[in-house]
Amino acid sequence: MSHIYRFILPFVLVTATLACGLITKPISEAKGFASTAQAVASSMPLETLQALPSAMPSGVPNIPGMPNVEGYLNPTGKPVSDWNSIPIMPAASAGQEFNKNTYSFKISDTLENVQTFYTDKLKTLGWSSSFGAQGGGQGGILLFTKSGSVLTITITQADGGLVVLLIQQ
Repeated sequence: MSHIYRFILPFVLVTATLACGLITKPISEAKGFASTAQAVASSMPLETLQALPSAMPSGVPNIPGMPNVEGYLNPTGKPVSDWNSIPIMPAASAGQEFNKNTYSFKISDTLENVQTFYTDKLKTLGWSSSFGAQGGGQGGILLFTKSGSVLTITITQADGGLVVLLIQQ
């Protein structure tokens, strides 16, 4: 029995040493990258830094094969009451299906009311809440699962109201 410990102890020590190196190396690389970015930014003249936002292209580029993300934030059309067996809030002012897995709608309501609506309604429909995060009052993300299906609900502010994006996979 003592022979086994002679082999296991060095194995555990080598494994732990390698694991610590694999964890700390990416962290030190990230710190190095951050300090490099900070050095580059601090060496630029203030006028250059102030001009950067105007030099950036406006809008979201339309890349072939990529979804029209900008359209998700500006749904048009009459909202439906139910999409893929997911209830749509009755006060929705506009809604649009972008493909069989993506629907978004606009609503003038609070973030908390939208989160409460979906948490309560989906729970009664058999969905399990897996994740919920609020982004400082600016928006939130809810994640639900049911029978191998995943529903992501992203809530964000837009045009004085909220846009709710439903993605079901």
